[in-house]
Amino acid sequence: MNGEKVWVVNMVNFLKSVRTRFIFSVLLTIAIFLGMLLFLSYNALKESALENAKELSLTVLSQTERRVDSFFGGIRELAESMSQYPAFREVRPEEMKPVILASVHARKEYLRAIYLGTAEGEMYEWGIGPGFVDNTPVFEPGYDPRTRPWFIRAVEIGRFIISEPYLYASVEAMGITGVIPVYGEDGVFTGVLGIDILLDDLAKMIEQIEIEKGGKVVLLNDKDQVIVNQFNGEKGKILSSLETFTLFDLENYEGCPSGSLMTPKDLNGMYYVTCTENETTGWKLLVAFPYEALMASALEGMKYIAFLESVMIVLMAVTLVILSNSMIMEPLKKTISVIGKLEQGDYSARLPEDKNDEFGLLARQFNNLVETVAEYGRSLEKKVKERTEALMKLQRENMRLRLIEEKERIYGYLHDSLGARLTNINISNSVAQQALGKDPETLKEMLARIEENTLRGIEDLKEILHGTAAEDRRIIDFARYLGAHVRNRLELKGIRLDYAVENSVDLNCLGRQTRFELEKIIQELTSNVLKHSKAKKVSVRLRILEEGVSLEFVDDGIGGAEKGIEKGGYGLDNIRKRVLSLGGLFELASPEDSGTSIRIVLPVKEGADEIDQDHDM
Repeated sequence: MNGEKVWVVNMVNFLKSVRTRFIFSVLLTIAIFLGMLLFLSYNALKESALENAKELSLTVLSQTERRVDSFFGGIRELAESMSQYPAFREVRPEEMKPVILASVHARKEYLRAIYLGTAEGEMYEWGIGPGFVDNTPVFEPGYDPRTRPWFIRAVEIGRFIISEPYLYASVEAMGITGVIPVYGEDGVFTGVLGIDILLDDLAKMIEQIEIEKGGKVVLLNDKDQVIVNQFNGEKGKILSSLETFTLFDLENYEGCPSGSLMTPKDLNGMYYVTCTENETTGWKLLVAFPYEALMASALEGMKYIAFLESVMIVLMAVTLVILSNSMIMEPLKKTISVIGKLEQGDYSARLPEDKNDEFGLLARQFNNLVETVAEYGRSLEKKVKERTEALMKLQRENMRLRLIEEKERIYGYLHDSLGARLTNINISNSVAQQALGKDPETLKEMLARIEENTLRGIEDLKEILHGTAAEDRRIIDFARYLGAHVRNRLELKGIRLDYAVENSVDLNCLGRQTRFELEKIIQELTSNVLKHSKAKKVSVRLRILEEGVSLEFVDDGIGGAEKGIEKGGYGLDNIRKRVLSLGGLFELASPEDSGTSIRIVLPVKEGADEIDQDHDM
């Protein structure tokens, strides 16, 4: 077990070593590079193979098309020469028969018969093979050549043509006919000369073409019906009907596919297909090569290249191991040894500087670094002491600024809260003096208000300086409390109040800090009305919006409140600063002699000051 543990530890150390990672990194880089090279080589070989296949296809197409043209050219020459022979122009059967039989026998590999259908409806035909008795065919009673497709087509065109494939009348087989109109010496139409060729005989001629790499030839008419199909293994079969070519999907191609990779429906693998259209017949000539056969040479080349690259990687790995031991690992071992000595407290340990390569430069820089660290250690205590003193100085300055900020905050709260209370006391005192000895009830009410404002001022002062013992306490009807407080103050000067609240339940559930800020702002706005506005009516609107608590405070006084803000006193300017510091919105409109309109939005803070959700439970 101990031996296995040692082996595992050594293997882990080996895999973690710089040499192993360096060698693996280099080999991986080389492997990636060679893989990319292999991929590019394969693409190049593939393109080359496809290009060779294209050239081979064009060569086969050219050879096959020349053979087809030569074949039909010979048929045309034979037809034209016979059409000029007097025996055919004057319809002399006893002279036509030996000429026709001699021509058919001379071309029996592909000619079946030659005949003349006259303008009077007579048919003179002689040939060899099935359907002939003593070289003469047997026709059904009433046979009229003038109704046959080959006759009608020749009369329409007026020159030599190759007919569409059709079923012969004298034998149940498909074939084509080379036809040409025949005219007498006087130019009068005599009839149509026809030369019959079985499609099976034409297929034999095409099948004689041997194509390398397993290529196949397909000959189609203009309706994509099969004339010759080397994919069909049934040789020697006499065709009695034409079948539509469905092995390859030709509907997606306009005309002929040229240089396309196509998958046959009933065969495995892909084929490289090229096509051309024969000018003589209008037929399509397709040549198809198996894609696997085309790529065989490319794959063999790839295997050879992959083998060579594998051998190269192995040789490089061995070379890198040898070079890394002598050039990298030995200097690194010395460096690690010196670092270990320094960690153990031997500060005199240094790397040898006897080499002029990168490791020699590294040794010199390392030794200089050790000296620098030692010097740095001596100066570090001094810098720490200086920075500690600077930090204490900053802390003292921060404390001083915080005290100033707290002083300004308390001063603002004193102005808004106690200022409002003192204003009420002053107004109540004035009314009480006027009622002294005249109206005891008013005097009593004013003294009660003075007492109430005095006690509330004391409570506000305690709350500002020390906070409240129950910070999360909830006022049962905060909206009603605010309205009653403002109305009582405005009534001292006979000012009417229009007070409206939306979402009063949510307003009652505001946090303590938000309620405190809102109450102090309304107190200060009410004090400004009592002191400066000379208003007869005040309108107050409170709503809870998504962005916070909305307050609209409007009076019909003398306006001009913007001047008060410009002076920078602790009135509206203090309210504006406080609202903006809380992240709220402050809007003021106060034209001269047109009243004052103030809109304030206070954000509802998260945490302790957010709207309490308990009322929804």
